[in-house]
Amino acid sequence: MWNSYQDSCSQIKEIFSTVNLILFDFDKTIINKDTGAEYMKFMVQRNPIRFVLCFFALPFTLPFLILNKTKFIGFSVLLWLVTCGMSPKKVAKLRKRFINRYLENNATVLYKNAIEKLISHTQNNDTVVIVSGASEWMVKRIIAKLCIPKLEVACSEESRLAGGMVSKFHCYSTNKVERIKMRYNLEEYETIIGYSDSSIDIPLLRLCNQQIIVNPRPYCSTKLTKSFEKSMRIVKWV
Repeated sequence: MWNSYQDSCSQIKEIFSTVNLILFDFDKTIINKDTGAEYMKFMVQRNPIRFVLCFFALPFTLPFLILNKTKFIGFSVLLWLVTCGMSPKKVAKLRKRFINRYLENNATVLYKNAIEKLISHTQNNDTVVIVSGASEWMVKRIIAKLCIPKLEVACSEESRLAGGMVSKFHCYSTNKVERIKMRYNLEEYETIIGYSDSSIDIPLLRLCNQQIIVNPRPYCSTKLTKSFEKSMRIVKWV
């Protein structure tokens, strides 16, 4: 009888432990644009002085933007230049205005197929994580409008410094792997599935049993095929 009880407990434990982990890139996988770049464009265009400051800062920031380990420095300089002198309330107001304009723009597309997949995975009780180089506040505000419950995020983070905003953590390439391993015990999941459009996410996709590649460019498609071959699948999302 005791052995039967133990077997039942083991079966119950197994049922509840076989949860899938689903890792979704955001820009150009769920939405068709680079959200961070669009935000910077919005912030620069609203003020000619800040535009000039960012223009002259580019020669200094570009070398930092080339390397993954120093990208956050380059982004921090540009982000600080477009927000310095603003109160937290002002920054929050502009963020809200940006998200509204961004989503109201007909050129911005949230892929219908991506939304269907997000809903399908959450209904399957999978752990669904959006892993993005876009700032956390951007991704959270956009997915809030989708009204899909139980979505988790692992994104870039901003913090306040000397009267402006800077990049605290840039969730990009190998940094995505670092963040996922820090937050999730990968051994707990039966299957890990990754969705991305870019070869930049190869380190993240290596964590996955299955790789779903969304609308890849030819160069990225070649690199991804070399890395994953039979375990990956290319899809065309609209």
